[in-house]
Amino acid sequence: MHSDLVQIAGNWVCADCKPAFLSRVMASGAAGASPLGWRYGGFWIRFAARFIDGLIFIVPILILVALFIPNLIRAGTRAGSPPSPPNPMFAGFGLITFFLVSFLAGGCYEILMLKYRSGTLGKMACGLEVVRSDGRSLSWGVCFGRFFMWNVVTNGIPYINWILMLVSSIMLGVDSEKRALHDRVCDTRVIYK
Repeated sequence: MHSDLVQIAGNWVCADCKPAFLSRVMASGAAGASPLGWRYGGFWIRFAARFIDGLIFIVPILILVALFIPNLIRAGTRAGSPPSPPNPMFAGFGLITFFLVSFLAGGCYEILMLKYRSGTLGKMACGLEVVRSDGRSLSWGVCFGRFFMWNVVTNGIPYINWILMLVSSIMLGVDSEKRALHDRVCDTRVIYK
């Protein structure tokens, strides 16, 4: 009779068979498995993916800095016979523009890669992808939300960012589905392909 059955690890088991079935489930480790059969990406593999993304993104920025900073300094100096120090307003404007362009480029990279490839190049190199908790593909709002939560809230607020990054890392380490703060807010999971 169906009312005498209990569901354990996705299977219906009778009361008499329950102890033997639980022993097999616990021995095989299937009790903590995902209902969809996913293997979740943990802290170190996700750290490696972020590191690869950082290298992919920082190398072109360093090349641009090496090419344009000397020209900006030369263009910002006041005309005159003796060399004068750079104009602080011009240097400040250049620095703010550089950070804004870098932030927007990083946002476009991460949001577009998540939307169209379900992961950045670093995640793809590590064999990871980002999915919704029910397996659906990511919407624009979820992609933007993950970027905003990680890069602005968790990583971008001075002084608080160290605490939030530590809390997010601890959450990722102790959660059975390896969810960090931005995964919880956006209802996403980072899984192996």
